[in-house]
Amino acid sequence: MAEEQKLTKNQKKELRKLEWQEKAKIEERKAKIKKYSIWGIGALIVIGAIAGLVWLVSASPTPSQSEPISVAPISSKDITKGNLKSKVVLIEYADFQCSACAVYHPFVNQLLTDDGSKILYVYRMFPLTSTHPNSHISAQAAYAAYKQGKFFEMSNLLFNNQADWADLQDPRSIFIGYAKSLKLNMDQFEKEMNSDEAKNYVNAMETEALSEGMYSTPTFILDGNKITNPNNYQDFKKLVDDEINKK
Repeated sequence: MAEEQKLTKNQKKELRKLEWQEKAKIEERKAKIKKYSIWGIGALIVIGAIAGLVWLVSASPTPSQSEPISVAPISSKDITKGNLKSKVVLIEYADFQCSACAVYHPFVNQLLTDDGSKILYVYRMFPLTSTHPNSHISAQAAYAAYKQGKFFEMSNLLFNNQADWADLQDPRSIFIGYAKSLKLNMDQFEKEMNSDEAKNYVNAMETEALSEGMYSTPTFILDGNKITNPNNYQDFKKLVDDEINKK
């Protein structure tokens, strides 16, 4: 204390300043230590979570390429293309507003070009109305085109131009335009698109798919086996070709 009293006023002021600076440095170091500790704990948690996920993935069995499933037999109500006498049957459950279905649509078309004479392809409507509000009416439009023998032509237009109508409040005018481009009887098309017959057909297909345990689109059934959706066309074709070669 005696030493301090000998200091001048300015010296005392400078000493207080140095003491405050030192105190501030100490508090800063404490804050950094606390922050780094929190980061370290967080990093350990993240590392632990990643390790857990890696373990779960490695411990989980690899999904099978296919699994047996029971579906309704092919009947006159089904929409088909290809060889009606073929023993190789590919059934697709699809939704015209489903973006994944639009991705797989070119695969299906190419497959029918390459192997259409060797397989029977069956399209079954499965509108996921809870997430796709226009899935039902688009299926009705396809059904109306089907009644005039132009289902697959309408299917191409619906999938290829999905972005143009998927988010519309009422896409009927778009579908009417597609029907005109296909040179359909317009009075008949509009009447059948909005008919109870079309609504009931789509409803029945949806109910049937749900009763069979379907829950997503596209779902492909190859000769009674639900297949894992292929990553590319080559894998898709190989699955079908392997099945053809078994017959």
